[in-house]
Amino acid sequence: MNLDNVSFVLHRPSSAENIGAVARAMKNFGLSRLAIVAPPSWTGLPRGGGPLGAREEVLLRARKTARRAADVLEGAAIHADARAALAGATWTCGTTSRTVEGRAPISPRALAAEVAARSARGPVAILFGEERRGLSDAELELCQAACTIPTLAAYDSMNLAMAAAVLAYELRLASPGLGAAGEDAAEPVERRPAQHATVEALWARLGSVLGAAGYLNPQNPEHILAEWRRLLARAEPTQREIELLLAAARALERKLKLG
Repeated sequence: MNLDNVSFVLHRPSSAENIGAVARAMKNFGLSRLAIVAPPSWTGLPRGGGPLGAREEVLLRARKTARRAADVLEGAAIHADARAALAGATWTCGTTSRTVEGRAPISPRALAAEVAARSARGPVAILFGEERRGLSDAELELCQAACTIPTLAAYDSMNLAMAAAVLAYELRLASPGLGAAGEDAAEPVERRPAQHATVEALWARLGSVLGAAGYLNPQNPEHILAEWRRLLARAEPTQREIELLLAAARALERKLKLG
């Protein structure tokens, strides 16, 4: 996962507070690339009057909600339409609570897995619809995928900032070396748990060596090996430790001329 290659695109958001809350959620989970498709109201007079233009007045209010994520807002790219906002992406996903004919939605977790693979190769973008109506079919057609957050059917509409926070969390969780709390939880090489395939390779070697040495009952060799398996499982060996045991078993095989 390359989070620097992931953009959240807000399509014509109507609430300054939601824009600020999205920026805050993004910063919580290590995202920094925000793009906004400006709504028509941004070209008019500001809601509260004053010397600022409508766009500047909205972004000023958004900064109050963003608090320490104001830098995400200040770096936001403003676009005239969704096509322009998505132009630089190599893969895009729209968000929707609707059932779209002919398109099977993906879950937030599946989206995160997709982004993890694709962001390593180029920019990706996640498109969020405006608060009142979401994304239209035409806007979703601009995206290669559509993501739906599973919610209660009786109340499936989510606040824009809440939806952004859910997806930002899933993206952070899918980032290598990162735990659910968003903290750097990368395991040192010497502490990585053993892979199942390596453990099974060890048992295959040990079964051969111990059988040739007369240690195992040839009629039921798995009886003792099963106890060894439980013993090793309780020890929770690392990948490095299993690799050492496997190398030792291979050396014994060569000595006994079994391999």
